Amino acid sequence: MAWVLIEHRVGDFEAFTEVFVGDAARRARLGCTGALVYQVADDPGTVIVLLEWESLEAAREFAGSLELEMAMEWAVSHIATPRVTVLDLAIDSPH
Repeated sequence: MAWVLIEHRVGDFEAFTEVFVGDAARRARLGCTGALVYQVADDPGTVIVLLEWESLEAAREFAGSLELEMAMEWAVSHIATPRVTVLDLAIDSPH
């Protein structure tokens, strides 16, 4: 199991939500098995997206895709450059 962590600023959360929801079928087709979106409690303009992938390779491919770059540019209205990190599960603990 692998994850892609995306952290970025959004100017309009509703516009971001529209792009994110609209991209769900494409993410699933590429191997995404789940997604969570968080807003930073003290800064709701900062969004953290955590995407679960069926493989590390699929996560890396998605993280490096031009389509992801274009979707994020549109969603964040050029406020800041998003940070994208691919994560590989190292420890799975129930607590």
